[in-house]
Amino acid sequence: MSRQIRQAKVLSTQQITPHLQRIIIGSDEFKEFSDISMPNYIGNYVKVLLPKKGQSSLNLDPKTAVMRSYTIRDVDSETGALTLDFVINMHQGPATDWAQETQKGDSLAIAGPGPKKMDDFSQSHYLLLGDLTSVNAIKSYLQQLPSAAKIDAFIHVPSKQDIIDLETTRPVNWVITNTPNQAMEMALSNLSITTSLPTIFMALEAGLVSQLKKMFDQKYAIPRYNIVASGYWKKGVNSERYKEQRQQQKNQNS
Repeated sequence: MSRQIRQAKVLSTQQITPHLQRIIIGSDEFKEFSDISMPNYIGNYVKVLLPKKGQSSLNLDPKTAVMRSYTIRDVDSETGALTLDFVINMHQGPATDWAQETQKGDSLAIAGPGPKKMDDFSQSHYLLLGDLTSVNAIKSYLQQLPSAAKIDAFIHVPSKQDIIDLETTRPVNWVITNTPNQAMEMALSNLSITTSLPTIFMALEAGLVSQLKKMFDQKYAIPRYNIVASGYWKKGVNSERYKEQRQQQKNQNS
């Protein structure tokens, strides 16, 4: 991911569901995002640098800043302004607290954009699994994967009111539940798997990612190289600690 830091302002903020706050951010430095000669950044991610609670000044050092990753939902075709959705009212933390409190004109910054997690658009069957933290990644794949490809999409949300428009005509299975580990495994128990095994993208809570990987191996014999998986968050662990755990695991595996 590009480490270029771009400063920005909040252009608008709106609570769109009980658990999602939609925030549009912009800057003169975003102009290149609207350049038609540049890549389509919808579905890519940015690192959002936020002020510490109670402070107006920004720390722009990526090594020490309050920084979180968010998927780009939309890019304004004229200004390059980015639309991001923040999960709220489900846990406490610097990003969710900022999202609930921020107002038009507040300062922030971004690093990136970074690449999409899945970049293989040549397969005939895809299985997309997500939750509110990854709903806009799912949205981008539904829009950008080949029209001839079969796509099965499952997104778990805590309430019917959290279902949002993904701007696609493709069917989406919304799993409304407060027990996603059980509900998602049940929803996936009768998948129609042909001789062409699906390419799987899943971005979920880390424990659920591990659980579903095991299920796909044991029940459907889907090899790990067919799976692009990311634990976007970890139950019972704050973002800083989870980041440390992932770095420690990466170091151990290197």
